[in-house]
Amino acid sequence: MLILSQYYDPEPIPKPAELAQELKRRGHTVSVITGFPHYPAGALYPGFRLSLFQKEEREGIPVLRTFEFPCRGRSSVGRVLNYTSFMFSSLLGAFLTPRCDVIYVWHPPLTIGIAALIISYLKRAPFVYDVQDIWPESILSSGWKLPVFAVRILHWMERIIYRRAERVLVVTTGAKDNLHGKGVPSSKLLVAPHWFDVGVFQSENRRDRDIRSQYNIKDRFVVMFAGNLGLMQGLDTLIHTADKLHSYKEILFVLVGDGVDRDRLRSMVSELGLDNILFVEKQPMSEMPSYLSSADALLVLLRDSKLSECIIPTKTFAYMAAGKPVVAAVNGACADLIRDAKAGFAVSPGCGCTLAEGVLRMYKTSDTSRRIMGENGRRYLLSHFSRDKVIGDYERILLSAGAVRV
Repeated sequence: MLILSQYYDPEPIPKPAELAQELKRRGHTVSVITGFPHYPAGALYPGFRLSLFQKEEREGIPVLRTFEFPCRGRSSVGRVLNYTSFMFSSLLGAFLTPRCDVIYVWHPPLTIGIAALIISYLKRAPFVYDVQDIWPESILSSGWKLPVFAVRILHWMERIIYRRAERVLVVTTGAKDNLHGKGVPSSKLLVAPHWFDVGVFQSENRRDRDIRSQYNIKDRFVVMFAGNLGLMQGLDTLIHTADKLHSYKEILFVLVGDGVDRDRLRSMVSELGLDNILFVEKQPMSEMPSYLSSADALLVLLRDSKLSECIIPTKTFAYMAAGKPVVAAVNGACADLIRDAKAGFAVSPGCGCTLAEGVLRMYKTSDTSRRIMGENGRRYLLSHFSRDKVIGDYERILLSAGAVRV
């Protein structure tokens, strides 16, 4: 089995690496084609140097890294160079990785699908295309301004990729309906939800730190957002919420992470003169249980769009695993998940007023009720999104697809 993903460990995109490791544990031969780690800040990770390609081994799995132009900031040109450079360089993988029976492809970006269909042809192996964000809608809703001809090219690429893929995986039924409306046959579309390894939050597997003492926030009601500070998250809403709740001196908003929107958000905070927002640098994944467990409530935000209704951000599962209540400024699948699990409150996205109401409601909720919400979320996660159960479904999909020769 070949894993093709522009992002891979040590980048904070756990799915490709966790899938590779679990498939190897189940007895499959696995190799990986990926880029040089630089996401989300755009700076190359320590210990890596850009080159045409680099071979390494991670967790016993051979990993081939091929050149990509690191993208820093909000530059559309930089992103295009980043995506297209990896699209072309990853074709080296067809010649520098072993034969395979099936290819698993993690999307986004859409350009990786073009690389996938060429590598599929060269290796004569079918590919399974795992769609996390629906392009081009997702990049347009994040604020990208693209000319009409560029959008048409992306739609053309999308049609070709879905036509050539043996299976197309989506996270929610809403995403399945979206792609089916674009002409992807129902027989090819499968809903394959996220999973989460709750083991990292078990006491015997974690090294707890006293985060509240470290940042001198022991007596505050901590509302935390952890993850990519990017355009799709619509974090302006969080800043406006903090402004509206500035009179509640006990409430502190903590943003843990990095991303292309971080500097602009810090500027907004400075311009508004807010002292109830704390920015914390991106932390290693091993440290995140301590950070999430230190919060009183955890935030999920997405820009308000029709597409966001089809998305469940992966951070939602980490939040539920941490056993903390969630305030989700989203509509659609993610809001339904929080309500079904009784794990917190869902409010309308894109509005500081409604998010402020949700945060204030959580603040005024009793400690006992908040604890019950957190326990509900963790229990629901274990029942529906455990790693062993969901990856077992992925394995069966890949084995079925691998029985088809290109």
